[in-house]
Amino acid sequence: MISKISIIVPCFNHALYLEECIASIMAQSYTNWECIIIDDGSTDNSSEVVQRLINHKIRYIYQKNKGVSCARNNGIKHAKGDYILPLDADDTLNPLALEKMLEVFTKNKETMIVFSDTIMFGHINNKSKVEERFSIKELLLQNKLFCTSMFPKKYFDQGIMYDEKLTYGLEDWEFWIQLISSHRNLPVTKIEYPVFNYRSHPGSSRNNDVFRDDHKKEIIYQMIYEKHKALFHEFYPSYISLLKRKTFYEKKLENIYNSKLYRIYDFLINLFR
Repeated sequence: MISKISIIVPCFNHALYLEECIASIMAQSYTNWECIIIDDGSTDNSSEVVQRLINHKIRYIYQKNKGVSCARNNGIKHAKGDYILPLDADDTLNPLALEKMLEVFTKNKETMIVFSDTIMFGHINNKSKVEERFSIKELLLQNKLFCTSMFPKKYFDQGIMYDEKLTYGLEDWEFWIQLISSHRNLPVTKIEYPVFNYRSHPGSSRNNDVFRDDHKKEIIYQMIYEKHKALFHEFYPSYISLLKRKTFYEKKLENIYNSKLYRIYDFLINLFR
C-alpha cells in the first residue's frame, strides 16, 4: 500500500506568497499527497488566489480567525493521509522533500518524526541548522525542530494536538514536547536533505515578536510549564530559577547580536563566504 501524505497549510493574509507555496507542493517528486489550505480568517485576497489553485488534490477550508494552532488542528482533522507535514503559507518545499522523508518511515515503521535543516530566503539568506540528536531534557529548554517536520497522523488521532490556547506563538515547540515525551523511545530522525525553505520577512515573525516581548514570552513559558509541570520537575526540579537564568543569557546574546561591532563582523563574514 502506497502511503499518502497530507500537507497542512495554514494561511492568514499570505495571498502574496500562497501561489509559490502551492507550486512547490505541485513540484514534488513523490505524488501521493493531498494539500489542505486552512484560511484562518484572512482579510486579503487569499480566497481569490486559492480558487485558482484548487484541484482534486488541493482542498480549501475557511474558518474564522482563531490562530495557527486551531488552523493546523482543523486541517489535520480533515486529512486523509497516513502522515502529516505542516507547511506555513509563506514557505516552500524543496522538490524531493516528501520522497526523502517518507523513505525514513518506510525503512523504520517505528519512526515518530522526520526533520531537517532549512534554507532561509528573503530578507536573510542562509542555512539554518538544527541538531541531529537531542534529549527530551534539552527539548524542554528550547525547541529543537522546525514546524515543517513529518509525523504519522495516528498520534493526532490519539489526542496529541496543537494547543489552541498558545495564540502568541511557540505552539509547535509545545506540540513536539507532547509528542516526544509521550513516546520517548521512538526514533526522531534528521535527514540531510533540507525539506523546506523558510521565508525571512523584513518585519518580525510571530516567534521573533515573542522573543522581543518579555511579557508574552513569560506568559507562553508559564503556560507550557503548567501544562507539563510533572515533566519539567522530572528533569529540572528548580525550573523557574533555571528559566530566569535562561532569559538573562538570552538578553545578553540579543545585546551582542544587536551591537554595531557584531553587525560589522557579520557583514564581513558574509561578504567573504
